[in-house]
Amino acid sequence: MKNKIENASVADLKNGFIPTERFIDKAQGYTCLFCHTGYDADDIYAWKKLLVNGKKAIKLHIHDNHGDVFNALLSQDKAQTGLTDTQKEFLMNYYSGMKDKEIAEKMNISESTVRYQRYSFREKAKQAKIILALYELLEIEEEKWKVWEEEEKKSGKPVAENAKMLETLFESFSPLVLKTYEFGKRKEEKKILVLKTIVQQFEKDRKYAEKEVTAILKPIYDDHATIRRDLIDYGFMGRTGDCREYWVKENLNKF
Repeated sequence: MKNKIENASVADLKNGFIPTERFIDKAQGYTCLFCHTGYDADDIYAWKKLLVNGKKAIKLHIHDNHGDVFNALLSQDKAQTGLTDTQKEFLMNYYSGMKDKEIAEKMNISESTVRYQRYSFREKAKQAKIILALYELLEIEEEKWKVWEEEEKKSGKPVAENAKMLETLFESFSPLVLKTYEFGKRKEEKKILVLKTIVQQFEKDRKYAEKEVTAILKPIYDDHATIRRDLIDYGFMGRTGDCREYWVKENLNKF
């Protein structure tokens, strides 16, 4: 579960679980960060004498099996938290609501040391915000270059030819968010470039239900129905006659 914790957002870490867009290849769901347990968002689960939905079930699971999320996170090894055992003990006491004098007596340190630890922790938290912002900005740049390099491999053209155009078309590349699907000059060229970028969000050699396609396209652009239709019409994706299954077409180099 180490990767799940490392890849989780701050909000997910505070919740103790992550949303899973294609849980069991059927629907949205939730997976515990501290074990492999998952719950389908559309199912109903029995808890004691109550019936609860998937989101409530994952919260109850964490409470019953892992206790407080704060302490569950604090119990992770030093490689993940960066905290020594002494720092963990201090934070646990701090979180429990103990006064400075009580913490000092319990840990056999001075009250001034306790106050310094509080100050030090707040400063590290401020620094961590900057580091996290820098890291996320680097990830965005890295994802953008991956998209461009993929374009270069397929088209045989230098990355720079499409780089500026992609920057004007997309709000961000991680996550992928399209600014507009209305184009002025070079309309077809821009549309094909957008569709080629979007189709990379789908896995090859996999069949998707329409609901899954919508779940991937909706965060990219509000008019996801038009994007889905054009992916089909322009030959980037195929689908069955009853629209039950969608897939990425193998030969996209013609575009």
